[in-house]
Amino acid sequence: MNDKERQTMREHIVYLASQLELTRRANQQQMVFIKRILDPEDLGHAVSNECRQIAYTLLINSTHIERDSWQNSNN
Repeated sequence: MNDKERQTMREHIVYLASQLELTRRANQQQMVFIKRILDPEDLGHAVSNECRQIAYTLLINSTHIERDSWQNSNN
C-alpha cells in the first residue's frame, strides 16, 4: 500500500468515525426524549397512555437491537 492509498484510507476512517459519532449522539438524544415521555413527572403527564406505550415499545426494541448487535459481534 502506497502513501496515497494510506491517506485515502485514513480519510475514510476519519469520515466514518465522525458519522458514527453523529449517529450515536442522535440516538442518545432520541433515548433521552423517549425516557422523558415515559416519566410522568416530566413530559409523561402531557401525553396519552397510547403515546407512552409506543415510547416504551421503542425503548425496549432499541435495547433488544443493541444487545443483539453486541452478541452478534462477539460471535
